[in-house]
Amino acid sequence: MNRVALITGASRGIGRSIALAFARHGYSIGINFARSKDKAEAVAREIGSLGGKSLLLEADVSNSEQVKKMVGKVMGEWGKIDVLVNNAGITRDRTILKMSDEEWLETIQVNLTGAFWCLRECAKEMCRKKEGAILNISSIVGAKGSSGNANYVASKAGLMGLTKAAARELGRFNVRVNSLLPGFHRTDMGNRVWDKLFERVRSEHFLGKLTDLEEFAEFVCVVAEQKSVSGQVYNFDSRIL
Repeated sequence: MNRVALITGASRGIGRSIALAFARHGYSIGINFARSKDKAEAVAREIGSLGGKSLLLEADVSNSEQVKKMVGKVMGEWGKIDVLVNNAGITRDRTILKMSDEEWLETIQVNLTGAFWCLRECAKEMCRKKEGAILNISSIVGAKGSSGNANYVASKAGLMGLTKAAARELGRFNVRVNSLLPGFHRTDMGNRVWDKLFERVRSEHFLGKLTDLEEFAEFVCVVAEQKSVSGQVYNFDSRIL
């Protein structure tokens, strides 16, 4: 039977690479996006060129009603969700003393609350069939901390906590929940601080090089397909947490 993966924030960057990796593994892909419809359509064409199926899903994950409708569309199209990858995220970098209420709340709402909405709705379906994998894309800064982006750090630390709590609750339904830390990549989000941080981040790697994005996307697929692992946080680069 065809397997189905829902990837949030799948129109570009890490989400795009993960969507294509799952397509190569034979999954039908729910491509979630909030604004970049043209880029999401390009991902759908790439999936089609691989012989795969996809469904465009425009939804703001910070809105619980939109998340419910999105999950409903996937269920209506394919009748199940085997894998959820919570990848959608934003940055609103600012030092603590200058950070506005809106910058704090918006980041938490998208990166953490949005992931919870998606996890909750997909878990309902996974628990019914007693099978499923949920993967939360967090960040090494959620474990180590960082300056100038306390909102982002808090959201990613929260994702790791959510992973462990959900793994405990959902394990009896055979739903696995794990978190992955992708490393630093030259995506649209990473580009904003690439020149500033590249050399520092590279110097922290024992291998002297950054993580390969395609390797990371493949690793996400590998973790999703493990049947006896849950509640774990995987750091996919050569820095120590």
